[in-house]
Amino acid sequence: MLSIKTFFALCLILLSSVFCLEANQHSQQEVNMSTQVNEKNSLAQCVLQGRLDVFRAYAKDSGLPNAVFKDNGKGSFFYSSGMDYAPCNGVIEDSDRIPTDQEIAQTVEFFKTRKLPFIWWTSAKKLEEEEFQFGGILTGIALDISQGIPAAPSSSPQLKVKIVQSDEDARIFSLLAADLNAMSSEAAEQFVSVNIAMMKKSEVVNFMAYLDDTPVGTASLSTFPSSAGIWTLSTLPQYRKHGIGTALVHAALVEAKKRNHDQVMAILMPKGLAWGLFAKFGFKEAVKFPFYVYGASAEELEK
Repeated sequence: MLSIKTFFALCLILLSSVFCLEANQHSQQEVNMSTQVNEKNSLAQCVLQGRLDVFRAYAKDSGLPNAVFKDNGKGSFFYSSGMDYAPCNGVIEDSDRIPTDQEIAQTVEFFKTRKLPFIWWTSAKKLEEEEFQFGGILTGIALDISQGIPAAPSSSPQLKVKIVQSDEDARIFSLLAADLNAMSSEAAEQFVSVNIAMMKKSEVVNFMAYLDDTPVGTASLSTFPSSAGIWTLSTLPQYRKHGIGTALVHAALVEAKKRNHDQVMAILMPKGLAWGLFAKFGFKEAVKFPFYVYGASAEELEK
């Protein structure tokens, strides 16, 4: 039979063990939370850098009239590709900075006199007083591929994904992507020239999916020293849900890995119709982008 002294000694040992276990578990939880926060910060930075790299290149490489890029300072950037397509022109705010009335007026005047639609990457509601339409919230996602990429998905033997090489194929690609993204005929022709210019500078790799030798889908991989991202992912409506988008994303990831990128980003429209596809590969939500549209409707950007 245990003495009272021995009993209390055992209780103290047991309690000490429990406290140590709880402390270790709590410490491990803090490590896990810290890892998750660091990972999210890293993925968010990947998205922010990829967005800036692409729209800066659109402005600097387009060769179109009215193409401009300007660093406004304090994490604010003005870009105009000269294309008649809202996402390719605008102002990027990397923070919750509220633009001044003068900045808004000057920006509207620039694009309005040139008849170019544009978007403002901001949550500043004061834009609603200046004929802007709230477009919704874009979702920036990213995937870490430093340890490898997911296995190739199974697909139809008739489905082929090829890298666009020639100017002729680049034109076919650009016009198909423009049509699937509801660009006007003028914007489509502008997109052809901008896209070819970026291809020749190796800033973008375009992929075209073929089913029985018919072009049925598109995707682009932007590739800069500081970022890689997937853009213009589109499939002809009658061929959707046949694994075409999945095959295009996988091809882009393979190319990104080949070019020694550790992370790949993408930005989803508010309705997020492609989220399930990207989630299958392990992409994670990293950052949200409220935005406003001027000179076009938000609904047009969802097509």
